[in-house]
Amino acid sequence: MSARDVIGFGFAALDTIGLTPHLPELDEGVLLEDLTRQGGGPVAQALVTLARLGVSVGYVGRIGDDEVGTEIRTGLTAEGIDISFLQIEPGARSPQSMILVDQPTGKRSICAFRGTAGDIDVAAGMLDYLCSGRFLHLDGHSPAAALAAAEAASRRGVRICLDAGAGASLDHLLALVQATTVLIAAEHFAMNVASDGAYETGAARLLRMGPEIVVVTRGEQGSYTLTGDTAFATAAFPVSVVDTTGAGDVFHGAYLFGQLQGWDLVRTAEFAGATAALKCTRLGGRAAIPRLPEVLNFLAEHGRQWSG
Repeated sequence: MSARDVIGFGFAALDTIGLTPHLPELDEGVLLEDLTRQGGGPVAQALVTLARLGVSVGYVGRIGDDEVGTEIRTGLTAEGIDISFLQIEPGARSPQSMILVDQPTGKRSICAFRGTAGDIDVAAGMLDYLCSGRFLHLDGHSPAAALAAAEAASRRGVRICLDAGAGASLDHLLALVQATTVLIAAEHFAMNVASDGAYETGAARLLRMGPEIVVVTRGEQGSYTLTGDTAFATAAFPVSVVDTTGAGDVFHGAYLFGQLQGWDLVRTAEFAGATAALKCTRLGGRAAIPRLPEVLNFLAEHGRQWSG
């Protein structure tokens, strides 16, 4: 079994995305400014980000054998992602999302169909694959199996990254937090676990549960990083926003890239923020995911002179 840098375990979907002059009211019709169909899903988008940055990755998930599933598989393999352990359930329907993007703001409304393929099955022999990377990246999908994978990976010295806020229940995500090394949480998740509703308080509670690093993503407000030794905020990079779909997923992948490079936390947070900002400049969660030279050029334009 060939080693890979990151193995992702979680959700992949196919997104149909429409750009609208405004989000319609009930019974209102609008003409779309643009329409696209692209791969999606939190772990899948993070893995595509890593692959485009030059990292070797593999994906474990579960989809149906329908036309949508074929598109999902084709999209992942086109990015160089290993899907040899992807589970395909005969007769099942694969996950899809319908997304309307508000043109003036780039913000979106999402209607998600999770499909009928069910949870991922951690079959015999799969744990070796899940533990074969330097990182195991999770999004809370198939929570019981994800926890088993995380616990096995932790025992074998594999670092665990969790995207908290991607759709699993709060209780299931909190169970995974305890097995996590790097927790990247959406702001609303951190606020939901805080006694006073403040994301900083939530981050502190999450850190006490076991992670070495807690990062709270705050959209256009940037991100907040907390460890046992430091706390700091990182501002978002200004861009002309077209679509924020998948920005958090891209942040996760880019943050893992920084971890793999051994960068310090400030540099890693800035790199992840820059990569996510570039994603927002085009329609769709996948089409605008940048490659490493583009990110480095963008950072240089903003006064960060880095080599790859």
